[in-house]
Amino acid sequence: MSENFLIIGEDEYIKETEISRIRDKFLSSGEADLNYSVHLPDDINGIMDSLGTVPFLADKRVVLVKEAQKLPDEFAATILSYLEKPSENSVLVLSSSGSLRKAGYYSKLSRVVKVVKADKPKPVMLGKWIRIFFTKENIAISNQAVELIVELKGEDTAGMRTELEKLVSFSGGEKIEVEHVEKLVGRSVKEAVFKLVDAVNTRDAKWAFRVLNDLYARKKRPEETVGYLAWYLRMMQKVVLLSKRGADPEGMAAELGLQPWRAGKFIQQAKKYPVDRIERWLELLLETDRDIKTGRRKPTLALEMLVVQLFDG
Repeated sequence: MSENFLIIGEDEYIKETEISRIRDKFLSSGEADLNYSVHLPDDINGIMDSLGTVPFLADKRVVLVKEAQKLPDEFAATILSYLEKPSENSVLVLSSSGSLRKAGYYSKLSRVVKVVKADKPKPVMLGKWIRIFFTKENIAISNQAVELIVELKGEDTAGMRTELEKLVSFSGGEKIEVEHVEKLVGRSVKEAVFKLVDAVNTRDAKWAFRVLNDLYARKKRPEETVGYLAWYLRMMQKVVLLSKRGADPEGMAAELGLQPWRAGKFIQQAKKYPVDRIERWLELLLETDRDIKTGRRKPTLALEMLVVQLFDG
């Protein structure tokens, strides 16, 4: 198996974690001081010198090239030539964004190194990570709490680890519930959208704008709220379609990729949404999105006008 690596993907936290794992596999902390070097892609002379240098009081030397997607073609060719007969004393680690997959030499490169993926994980995988994390800590966590953490921190894997550690300290060994996550990490925008839609359905304008003001107070941008409303309607479309097919609640939850308790909310509300109403709301959302992106209306005004139109829709 190759002892040279390509770490490729868009998640910087996962990339840095994999870099550390590889470095620590071949070098102890004391050995790393003299046998670990980091290079940028334009430093081909430094890269090749490091790869050819005998390790000092260690079995291996680890050479990291960051931003490998920026390697000029001639430098990539030099590295490929080296990898045809690499040094037994050196470990080359190339760290790159997913854009390297488009490079003409990627196919050749992927055959002579071990490829380690660092793509942004999907929500299902993040949920598994969270459960594993708390299992190792011997702390129970509810499904609703896991889903809220994924919603709030799913785009920030580095930040998520920090929040999980805070929850461990806060829990005192007790089971972690949604209210604990809300207190330490934040409240769910999805839940706010459910409340907003409930307010529209009951024609309670005062409640609807109270929900909006709460979102503003939490520094949520109007564009985010519009996006979540679009998510809500897409889910509602699926529920209506699945209902027509005769799917049961458990089957619907699986199709939607949601926990049963979350899917149940959609199933209950779907009775209030004929197809023409969903289509009308989607048209309003698209119009609002265009107004915001083109600057025709300020985001806050566009969102508030959307809510008023939903009452008529």
